Amino acid sequence: MRSILLAAAITFVLVAKAMAWGQEGHSIVAEIAQTRLSAGAEQVVRRLLKGHSLASVASWADDERDARPATAGWHFVDIPLDVETYDPARDCAKGDCIIAELNRLRSDLRCATDNAQLEALKFAVHFVGDVHQPLHTVLEKRGGNDIPVDVFMRGLAACATCTAAHTATNLHATWDTNLIEKTVWNWGAYVDRLEKGWLTNSPEAQAEDPATNHEAIDQDTFRNWAEESHKVARPVWYLRPADDVLDDRYLRDVLPMLDRQLGLAGLRLARLLNEAYGSNRCPVP
Repeated sequence: MRSILLAAAITFVLVAKAMAWGQEGHSIVAEIAQTRLSAGAEQVVRRLLKGHSLASVASWADDERDARPATAGWHFVDIPLDVETYDPARDCAKGDCIIAELNRLRSDLRCATDNAQLEALKFAVHFVGDVHQPLHTVLEKRGGNDIPVDVFMRGLAACATCTAAHTATNLHATWDTNLIEKTVWNWGAYVDRLEKGWLTNSPEAQAEDPATNHEAIDQDTFRNWAEESHKVARPVWYLRPADDVLDDRYLRDVLPMLDRQLGLAGLRLARLLNEAYGSNRCPVP
């Protein structure tokens, strides 16, 4: 049975696209940021989105990638697992990676006009989430898309009758969607879980709080975020069992990392938008 499931997963990954956090993950990041916008940033966001929330556009860039394939490279950066630092010449050919795109968006968020500014906001909401998905910073095996796994988890959601079920997928997709879905029932509940947990209790979260962290976001910021995520990607990669059956033990082992990456992404998205919409200085220095 296991060999059949893994064979099915291989077929799946051959045709799968390099995805990002699923809709749930991007919505979690967006909602965390939404509640931490400054008054000025909230006003701009409300105007651009016509009253809708950041979560409502959080997955827009994935749909846009299908319509505009030229944007596909903006969702990730290919850093080899065995190195620690980002090298633009090696990892971002022709400036076509998430680090370079976030640097471009940093200016467009503030200085573009009309639909171009709206588009910059929608891309930024998505790509700040993407750069915190650890496997979006890994070169090998297309960031884990080409590693078939069998997700066999009962999960952590309170359910007396839930049983583990086999799901043939790949390592990247597991981080995009499966781990979140096996932790709580919906993305709103995950936000509540983080607000009562990591976002409240972690010293790192307090240090990243946009209300108190006024460190300027510059061209090195996004590289630093990517390198941090890349460091997390190593245990994500190597903690998986030899038979690539990801069970509840794997979920428990990596859940602190999952919480951290989603929480950081939300806090940092808020800080990026607060800084962008808190100044009229153009071009952005």
